[in-house]
Amino acid sequence: MNVAVNLHLKNHCIEKEARREFSRLMDTYFSTDDVEGELDEKIELLRDFLEKSDFRKLRSSDQRLSGGKESDVVIRRSKTGTIVLEVI
Repeated sequence: MNVAVNLHLKNHCIEKEARREFSRLMDTYFSTDDVEGELDEKIELLRDFLEKSDFRKLRSSDQRLSGGKESDVVIRRSKTGTIVLEVI
């Protein structure tokens, strides 16, 4: 399954929004029945992203990732399993 997590950055950075979405997904996971396992995959993707990312470097690389400019970000895995960010 090709799972992606969409984040909307407005007035806060990529790290804060990723943590907020992770928390929201965890709350949803424990309050619903995730029969298809999509929540599991999104939670795993975000957990990996939060654990492995250099947020200082990400924030300094692009004003949109620092929250200085409103944007949307898609987090997904490439075919090789690495985490890919697409800033829209």
